[in-house]
Amino acid sequence: MLMRIIKRLSPALSELIPLLGRYRRRLLIGCLWLLLTNLTASGIPWILKSGVDSLKTEPSQRIVLLHAGAIILAAVIGGYFLFLMRRWLIGASREMEFDLRNRFFSHLQTLSQDFFLRHPTGDLMARATNDLSAVRDVLGPGIMYFLNTIASVSMALVLMFRIDPMLTAVAVLPFPILAFAVQRFAVTLHIRSRDVQDQFGVMNNMLQEDLSGIRVIKSYVKESQEQELFARLNEDYRDKNLSLIRARALFFATMALLVGVGQLILLWLGGIRIMGGQISLGGFVAFNGYLALMTWPFIALGWVMAMVQRGEASMARLAEIINATPTIISPPSAHHSRTTHGELVFENVSLVYPGATHPSLEDVSFTIPTGATVAIVGRTGSGKSSLIRLAVRLFDPTKGRILLDGIDLKEWDLASLRKKIGVVLQESFLWSDTLAGNLRFADPEAAEEDLDRVSALARLDKDMNQFPEGWETRVGERGVTLSGGQRQRVALARALMKPPPILILDDTLSSLDNITQAEILSNLDPIKGNQTLVLISHRISLIRRAETIFVMDRGRLVESGSHEELSDRGGTYSQLIRRQTLLQQLEADAFPEEAS
Repeated sequence: MLMRIIKRLSPALSELIPLLGRYRRRLLIGCLWLLLTNLTASGIPWILKSGVDSLKTEPSQRIVLLHAGAIILAAVIGGYFLFLMRRWLIGASREMEFDLRNRFFSHLQTLSQDFFLRHPTGDLMARATNDLSAVRDVLGPGIMYFLNTIASVSMALVLMFRIDPMLTAVAVLPFPILAFAVQRFAVTLHIRSRDVQDQFGVMNNMLQEDLSGIRVIKSYVKESQEQELFARLNEDYRDKNLSLIRARALFFATMALLVGVGQLILLWLGGIRIMGGQISLGGFVAFNGYLALMTWPFIALGWVMAMVQRGEASMARLAEIINATPTIISPPSAHHSRTTHGELVFENVSLVYPGATHPSLEDVSFTIPTGATVAIVGRTGSGKSSLIRLAVRLFDPTKGRILLDGIDLKEWDLASLRKKIGVVLQESFLWSDTLAGNLRFADPEAAEEDLDRVSALARLDKDMNQFPEGWETRVGERGVTLSGGQRQRVALARALMKPPPILILDDTLSSLDNITQAEILSNLDPIKGNQTLVLISHRISLIRRAETIFVMDRGRLVESGSHEELSDRGGTYSQLIRRQTLLQQLEADAFPEEAS
């Protein structure tokens, strides 16, 4: 029944029905304690009725003590049942929150790159924290107070009817007005709750970006500007919250007014019926006790409605992520292979990014042979990074296809494919962990000997004496305590923990001096026989080592050949070489001490 009510009242919250079904046993046990809690609470006014009426016929201390003891006993038993009710119902909500948070995070891991281009990190963090907490409030206090309202009001009405049916009929008169008020306020609360949650996501996103880019902010002395921008966003968040609070306050005040007016009418009418002998004094005391028991549940009902509106807005935001489908997936009969030769073929490949109007790649065709060392060069924006994203299936080509060992990438199992192709970027991401923790991300079982081995290959061993705690030295958020060259070498060492058949170095050695760069490439030569190496760089000293160089320009492959062939051809590659040589000469003339 509860499931049907939720589905009817809130389509967004109906997403939680399977989760509620999974914990139905705990919820049912909690409901049992809830019923017992209300039974004991309903018994206290009846004990008062009996006591007051008994004092009228037999006024004695024994009667007072007897009924007082009964009230205390009922209160103690009721308190114990209340403890069990909250333990089971609120505890179940925490378990459901745990499952929902895991589901949210796990689903994020499956989504494709284009999804993260459309959703800022700060907004996703707001959904995983603030929105999820609001949904948990519905699953815990929301369900508990809603069921408590039904149970307590039902019991109170039955017992009030036994005392005086006419007074009970008058007591329920405000209910239709109350229902109308709830319905009127529901829409306003929903809209304002959604505005609050959306604004929190915007503010959270700015905070996340500013903390990540704090060095840039300080470098440009933009602290005051960012403070002012954040203050404006925070002011909007405050104003939206105040607007929501005003609506809630008016909601609660309206309900309290209706309840107060109802009590005033009942006090007047009840007094007349006592004087007329239609109801005893004890019965009227008990009647008011039951009316008081009904007052809090109806006030709580307003709180629950506000909570549900906020939770519905939050669940809608969570469902938008949970129901998002990845655009890059493994096919039903995906190809797996333990052995990979490492031949990569691009056949008439074009790429237009989602939302873009111009292609980033257009009709690109080339072959990277097994075990070869090739280089890809080109100006900024020529399409080099797009080739990498396609190679590991972060995106699929708009036209054409890409083959690994003669098999279309779309036919490969995604996990298997990405284990075959390792990519080390210029701006490599490091975890806020130890050096060892960052390397073991690729192989959690790696021994210290393995760390030393890849460290030597990436020439990270040259700097080990600078790390006070050796492999247990923490590198800070995103590797902030390391230099650019050290970060690049840590990322390269991580990729070499389990050398993939194809290794792509995207300007990975750009922060290193020529000597260290040459040492690393020499270390990679013994591996190269079993590995295809793709170098993306602007340095002549690096790309001239490649057997074949592919030259990109404005999304097209314009030249290919060896360094000597392309240099003599006088085309785009030759222009790039001359421009780089000229820049190096200008730097040498401007800083002769460094050049020497």
